[in-house]
Amino acid sequence: MSTYKSSEQIRQSFLDFFREKGHEIVPSAPLVPQNDPTLLFTNAGMNQFKDVFLGTGSRPYKRAADTQKCLRVSGKHNDLEEVGHDTYHHTFFEMLGNWSFGDYFKREAIRWAWELLVERWGLDPDRLYATVHEGDEALGLEPDIEAAELWKTETSIDPTHIKFCPTKDNFWMMGDTGPCGPCSEIHIDLRPEEERRRLPGIALVNAGDPRVMEIWNLVFIQYNALPDGRLEPLKAKHVDTGMGLERIVAVLQGKTSNYDTDLFAPLLERAAQLSPREDVRGYDDLRIADDRERERVRVALRVVADHIRAIAFAIADGVVPGPAGRGYVIRRLLRRAVRYGYQILAFREPFLYQLVEPLAHKMGRVFPEVERHRTYIERVIRAEEESFLATLGTGLAFFERLIPYLKATAEGQPLEVVRTELLRDGPALDLLEKAYGTTDRQAAVAAFLKSAAEKNVPGELAFLLHDTYGFPVDLTQLMAREEGLGVDMAQYEALMHRQRERARAASTFGIAGLPADEEAAGWQRISDGEDSVFVGYDTTRVDKARIRAVRTLKTPEGLRYELVLDQTPFYAESGGQVGDTGLLRVGEETLHVLDTQKQTGHIVHVVDRLPAALDAPVEAVVDVARRERIQKHHTATHLLHAALREILGTHVQQKGSLVAPDRLRFDFSHFERVTPELLRRIEARVNEVIQRNVPRIEERDVPYAEAIARGAMALFGEKYGDRVRVITFDPNFSVELCGGTHVAATGELGVLRIVSEGSVASGIRRIEALAGQDALAWINRQLEELERSREQFKSLQRPLADEIAALLEEQRRLEKALAALRREQQQMRLAALVEAAHRVDGVRVVTGQLPPTSMDELRELAQALRDQLGREGVAVLGTVDPEGHKVYLAAAVTDDVVGRGLEAGRLVGEVARIVGGGGGGRPTLATAGGRMPDKLPEALQAVPRLVQQMVS
Repeated sequence: MSTYKSSEQIRQSFLDFFREKGHEIVPSAPLVPQNDPTLLFTNAGMNQFKDVFLGTGSRPYKRAADTQKCLRVSGKHNDLEEVGHDTYHHTFFEMLGNWSFGDYFKREAIRWAWELLVERWGLDPDRLYATVHEGDEALGLEPDIEAAELWKTETSIDPTHIKFCPTKDNFWMMGDTGPCGPCSEIHIDLRPEEERRRLPGIALVNAGDPRVMEIWNLVFIQYNALPDGRLEPLKAKHVDTGMGLERIVAVLQGKTSNYDTDLFAPLLERAAQLSPREDVRGYDDLRIADDRERERVRVALRVVADHIRAIAFAIADGVVPGPAGRGYVIRRLLRRAVRYGYQILAFREPFLYQLVEPLAHKMGRVFPEVERHRTYIERVIRAEEESFLATLGTGLAFFERLIPYLKATAEGQPLEVVRTELLRDGPALDLLEKAYGTTDRQAAVAAFLKSAAEKNVPGELAFLLHDTYGFPVDLTQLMAREEGLGVDMAQYEALMHRQRERARAASTFGIAGLPADEEAAGWQRISDGEDSVFVGYDTTRVDKARIRAVRTLKTPEGLRYELVLDQTPFYAESGGQVGDTGLLRVGEETLHVLDTQKQTGHIVHVVDRLPAALDAPVEAVVDVARRERIQKHHTATHLLHAALREILGTHVQQKGSLVAPDRLRFDFSHFERVTPELLRRIEARVNEVIQRNVPRIEERDVPYAEAIARGAMALFGEKYGDRVRVITFDPNFSVELCGGTHVAATGELGVLRIVSEGSVASGIRRIEALAGQDALAWINRQLEELERSREQFKSLQRPLADEIAALLEEQRRLEKALAALRREQQQMRLAALVEAAHRVDGVRVVTGQLPPTSMDELRELAQALRDQLGREGVAVLGTVDPEGHKVYLAAAVTDDVVGRGLEAGRLVGEVARIVGGGGGGRPTLATAGGRMPDKLPEALQAVPRLVQQMVS
């Protein structure tokens, strides 16, 4: 067996071996693919060489080797459910690989793989097996006899250890078309000798036994798959191999689990030591008698150790946890790990971020970005943990409150029995009302039990957990699975679709244009031929356009007129840039173009009326002054994007924009507030590029792959054609794929001024800025305002800034005094309420209606009141909002009263029913609302009676 004991030695020995064989050792590509926006994460070693295999790129070397960071959490490689539960599945892993680009082929790949495994690392050849492709009649492929013979002649493998396997196991394809070829896998049998004697390992190869597993895959890329399904031989043949580091380290370190290797040990130990549980001292020091609970803890520790690697490396490569795309994948992993930590390891405070330090210590020499960005990674993770922990407990309590009813129904208890119990459970009913969006409790219970009978968590509950408490649906599925249940995903997806449609309806304008059935959409065809040819990059005027179609729509604002031309200089709103306005001259008539929009690929001009002569030539004239202001702001957006990535980091990605005549708005991924100092640096960098008057380089017909290879920014999620338009302002500064209009040189902007920066969503920041005359006008307004302020203080002796500071200090003093006065009034009010308390079955009960106040203040007052009532006390307070439309209720109950069976959530829920509402919360503190203010006195009068009924 090998003398390589540490993972560092094993990784380095692989690279050294292939360096000796003439391979260029290349660095790992980032987890975020730089040349493929259709791919969420780098998930294989070959990703960075995809262009070479496709024939669209090349490298200055013919042989390469590396260790590649990979992330597999979605699609066909999604093994998330197994992570932590078995010994070898991971979200993040390293792929050791060697490649040949038209150089060596099967002979060398097979010989060197055997040499490294057996001669260099000392693996027992009697435990190794090789698979080769058995052929495929449908693909017209014969068995890969060549590879099988090379295994016999180039290695010392036992010929009986060579196995022919089908296409699903031993043929690799990049996609439905493109480079492909047979592969040869190396498997190792790690079973005890006695088992091996009873059953030869060849029978268990590709049979699902985790002890007989693949350790290396050698892919021989020798065909090109055509659209018609045929395979044609490639002129240049390639080799692409991959070996999981975690798996081979476990083999060489003599471990039965990847988690027992030195790659995971520091993370597992730190997580165990951080756990507040007294019976968790270390990963191998669990003082837990119950076998099942001990394994639950081990699974939780393994999940945490696995997920922190994926989370930290993704953030180091520029991913910010967020609500969509890559960010949401990482947020899902983080929340999954936090849930395991909270529910099983007893964490109540952020803990994941504390694992970044041992991870950076272990991996930082090979992947320095983790050590370099360690502080940033810790801050991002900690803030995400704090955000989720704020709702996790409530969401789990919600889930756990309803689980007994789901399980009872799923296990066959009579529905009537479960229904009766559920209808007595006020807090559970409040949750169902919230989930199903109804006050009809009978209907909510019926729908709930219908899902329960199908052994499913209702989709409505999964949606509520996602929408209100931030639970990714796969986390809800995991929790349900732990209870032996599924999730009604069809209903969940329907609710998500409905929510997306509502959001789309609220954020988009207009209707579909020119469908196949034009008459049904109100379109009148005027002339035949091509339409919507955009010529606006070169001109702002067309003399003889023809009208292709028109329509008149009734909208809430009145009639809306639209027309489509054969050609147009008007830019249609897209990519954040607003649509052009201007004039259309038709004969003697002049129409005003109020907006230009893109509808199903057509450029639609929104006009103030339709012309009388629909078949007459049209002169189309863009409002040039407005267009120039727009394109200044569009160019400014590109410069701002480049400056943000340069100064804040390459994790910055555009998440949305508005390019208008009078301003720009730019949304981007960044985790924390951009400080005033950084904003000044960003603004200064943009203005430096403006002052250099950098000319625009515009390329309209560039192959997409070529543009990406040259470093052009492509937005994830955007759909690009095979040919793209590239806008460059200094090849070393700003290169973007873009369809919008721009200035000829940056000097036309004059100046850029950032006027605001803030948050629009978790992990998404927004900058608003002005360029050109709009920026100068804003600066002048600020100067005028400053001058007016100076006039107000001209008789004073101190500088203006000192006078303003003194005024602010006086304001703070007065606000502090006012707050103290309010507290004093509240104490007097509380004292009066306590005086009026009366006893119900030994419990001191206080109720009161307060002047309009916020729910937060009402909750605090209820708590304060409860704390003055002794060991057995109940406080219920109510108020009506200032508009007189809503009722707010808060109930606080002492622990001793909870022990007698009265919970605040149940009590306030019953009180809320009287005012036409509902609510709930913790046993000692709960809130509710209602919509019948006139019933509030009656509701508060009912409290003593309800207390009498509930206490035991």
